Amino acid sequence: MSVHDGPEGTVVAIDGRRLVLRLEGNPPGPFRLRVGTRQLSFHCVRDGEEVHLFWEGVAYRLRLEREGARPAHRATSGSLEAPMPGKVIAIKTAPGDAVRKGDELLVIEAMKMENALRAPRDGVVKAFRARVGDMVNPGAVLVELE
Repeated sequence: MSVHDGPEGTVVAIDGRRLVLRLEGNPPGPFRLRVGTRQLSFHCVRDGEEVHLFWEGVAYRLRLEREGARPAHRATSGSLEAPMPGKVIAIKTAPGDAVRKGDELLVIEAMKMENALRAPRDGVVKAFRARVGDMVNPGAVLVELE
C-alpha cells in the first residue's frame, strides 16, 4: 500500500488498485469525499480531544490518543485482527479448513470498499470470532489459526 499527494488529490494504491481521493469542505462541514466518480458527504467536528463524525446516517465519537498513551494490546499468537472498523460481509472458510498463505479468509466492508483478510501463513482455521453482519473495531480478533 502506498499513499502520496498528487495534482488530482491523494493517491492511494492498494493491491494494484489506484484510488484518487479528494476532500472538500471546511469545519464543521459538510465535507465531501470524492473517490473517482463517487461523492460521499459527511460532517466532522473536533471538540478538544474528541472528534464527532456523522457518516452515512451514523454518529461516531472518536477520542484522539497520543502514541504510547496506553499499552499496546496484541492478540494471541495465531490470530488475525480487524485492520479497520467495518462490517464482516463474507466468510470464505470454516473451522477445521486447511489454508495456505494468502488464502482469503473473510471480507470486511469499510467505507463502501471490500477488504479481504488473508492467511498470513499456512495453517488450519481454529475458530472465527465474528459472523457475517457483525460490525468490528480495529484490533478485534476475527480468526484464530493453528
